Amino acid sequence: MNNNDLKINKELDTVYIDSSGKRHLDYVKALWSETQINIARERKLQKKQRIMDIVELIMQVLKSENWGVYYKNQPIQPLEMKDGDALYKVNQVDETEIETIITGALIKGEAWEEPSQTDSSQSKNSTTG
Repeated sequence: MNNNDLKINKELDTVYIDSSGKRHLDYVKALWSETQINIARERKLQKKQRIMDIVELIMQVLKSENWGVYYKNQPIQPLEMKDGDALYKVNQVDETEIETIITGALIKGEAWEEPSQTDSSQSKNSTTG
């Protein structure tokens, strides 16, 4: 054995791996890390559920009040008849498109409300004058 072999220690230990793939030598730290991952997952699911509840509420109000959403740039769509007379139809936005747009706006809006924003992004998003 040479002098360098004495400086290298070999040791076997248990390595704990959390669901994100991060490795921990301490069981308590691995458990804490996994708990934080689960909390983050639950918050994300709660946000999604809140957004879906808002979208469903808006759609219920539109249906219950018999309201519709139409395209502002072309509210009436002309339909051609065989005899040449004009028949017009309201150019209504599809319900799935309304839901998609509202969901996207709410997700974007929640990103503005995150507490981990920097001051520069807050001032950029501010519209007060």
